[in-house]
Amino acid sequence: MQRGLRSEIHRIGIIVVTLSVLGLAIGHLTLTLLLGFSAYLAWTFSQILKLYRWLESNREEAPPDAHGVWGDISDQLYRLQQGNKRAALLHRSIIARIKSITTALDEGLVLLNNHRELDWWNPAAEKVFNLERSDRNQPITNLVRAPAFVNFIQRGSFSKPLEIKAPNDDQRKLLISASTFDEGNIALVIQDITRLRNMEQMRTDFVANVSHELRTPLTVISGYIETLQSNNGSLPKAWHTALEQMRQQTQRMNALANDLVMLSRLESMEEKPSSNPVELQPLLEQIVRDASALTNENHHISLDCKEGLTLPGEAKELYSAFSNLVINAIKHNPDGADINISAEKQKSAILVRVSDNGIGIDSKHIGRLTERFYRTDQSRTSKTGGTGLGLAIVKHVLLRHHGTLSVNSKLNAGSTFTCRFAKHK
Repeated sequence: MQRGLRSEIHRIGIIVVTLSVLGLAIGHLTLTLLLGFSAYLAWTFSQILKLYRWLESNREEAPPDAHGVWGDISDQLYRLQQGNKRAALLHRSIIARIKSITTALDEGLVLLNNHRELDWWNPAAEKVFNLERSDRNQPITNLVRAPAFVNFIQRGSFSKPLEIKAPNDDQRKLLISASTFDEGNIALVIQDITRLRNMEQMRTDFVANVSHELRTPLTVISGYIETLQSNNGSLPKAWHTALEQMRQQTQRMNALANDLVMLSRLESMEEKPSSNPVELQPLLEQIVRDASALTNENHHISLDCKEGLTLPGEAKELYSAFSNLVINAIKHNPDGADINISAEKQKSAILVRVSDNGIGIDSKHIGRLTERFYRTDQSRTSKTGGTGLGLAIVKHVLLRHHGTLSVNSKLNAGSTFTCRFAKHK
């Protein structure tokens, strides 16, 4: 560009010198300069006119021939034009590729503008929401009227996905995730989770049915074992140990069946727990009495709870959660360990803690403690006699009561399990 500008300045200089010499020779310097620069301006305008015509044409031809600064400008514009065409081709190629990818997706994808209006969607979303071309630029809440979905879109808080029934098909379940982009636009990802939810329901039903069916034969076996043990004197001594082991294992299987039934019931219950206040002091005192009978005073169990402290919910479920924490502390700590149960009221929550000064838990296990059948030490299975479902039950009870469980533990330094319940306004 600078070379063309220098060439143009050089041309103007030559014109000025030439016109000056000619004007002085004929005795009309001013007129000669005026006529010469008029011709130069006419030539300049002709170059500009050629450039405008080329810019306005859509033909793929090279820019018009020009010299000096106009030649540089034409070349620069031509290079920019070719660069823009290449960028446009690349952009169209990327768009076509994205469309082909999103078309192949099983998940629905919907783009909304900052007014929550439909901007674009893929075929999967079109099928799920029964969309048509005429729905473009329509508010999505006019087409999907489920109150939970309308609130989800209007609130604009997308930290958690939303599960709803599909429009016009109550048998299908949809999981909708959302995120914002580009100054308020929204991207919705719709997953059909009907099969997943059906499988979960089948698993829950299967576990519940099997657990119920186990109870009858276990009751019969337990009855016969008790009958045989009550007649120990008439049985060979070798049978005494066998019968005792049979009794212990039958009790263990019965406990497992009961825990599975409890867990299945908690998972399948849709109704919210009662909001009646449950007095914590008598509830925790009963847990202490039951736990003391279980441990045969081999552990020291203490309680710290003020009178009048209440928690809204189901007393039986809360008893199950807190007693599971205490029983775990008994089973997984050596004789002589101290176990403390405490409850306190804070400004925004009610806390129930079960603490011990026993063997503690390695930090690598803490994140998985509430998984079904997860054990920190597989070798303790037969020793403790636990079912591996206690903390899973605790987790589901707390979820139903809007509570959370936190665990603070170190090896050889004891453990503290804290149940935190948000206070109802």
